[in-house]
Amino acid sequence: MNFKLYLIGNSKLFSDEESFTMAVDRALKAGVKAFQLREKDLTAKQYYGLAKKMREITNRNDALLFINDRIDIALAVDADGVHLPQNSFPAHVVRKVWKDRFLIGVSTHSIDEAREASEWADFITFSPIFYTASKAQYGEPQGVERLREVKQSVKCKVFALGGINLDNVHDVIPYCDGVAMISGILAQKDIEGTVKRFSEILGSI
Repeated sequence: MNFKLYLIGNSKLFSDEESFTMAVDRALKAGVKAFQLREKDLTAKQYYGLAKKMREITNRNDALLFINDRIDIALAVDADGVHLPQNSFPAHVVRKVWKDRFLIGVSTHSIDEAREASEWADFITFSPIFYTASKAQYGEPQGVERLREVKQSVKCKVFALGGINLDNVHDVIPYCDGVAMISGILAQKDIEGTVKRFSEILGSI
C-alpha cells in the first residue's frame, strides 16, 4: 500500500453519472492511485453497476478500488479493498472472515476509534481535520494537534480527511501518511492540475 493521495467519490457533485465517472477518470489519469466509491443513496443494483464501471476505470489507470461499506459489492466487482464506516462491520470481523482478501480502511473520528480500528485495519481516515460541510455532523474540526495525537497512538497508516486543500495540506503533512479528499479534487475546475500539485507536495512525506 504505497499511495498517499486517497480520492473519495461523491456523485452528488455532478449533474449525472457520466460526468462523475469522467471526473474520476481524469483524476486517476493525473496520478491518483487509490479511489473509494462511496454512494449511500443507491440501490444495491445501482451501486453494483456503478462499481463495475469504476473497476474498469481503476484497472485502466492502474489504481486501487475501495468500496465503502458494501463488502458484497466489493466481492462482486473484485475490488482491492473495503472502507468501513463506524456503523459498518467491525474491521476485526472483516479481517477474520476474508483474511488478506481486502485492504481495509476504517473511518474514525476520535482517538479511541482510531486506536481500536488500527488493530485490524491497513489504514484509517481521521476526520474532520478542518471544517467541511460533508463532515459537519461529526462536530467541530479535530485540528492538526489531534491528528498528531492519533498518529502517535495507532499502529496503522493515517490519512487526514476533511477540508484539506492546497492551501492547508502542508499543515497536516508532518502528522499523517497521506491525505484523503472529495471536493479538494473533484470540485476543482482543473482536476488534473490539482492532482499533480498534490502529488508533488505529498512526495515529501
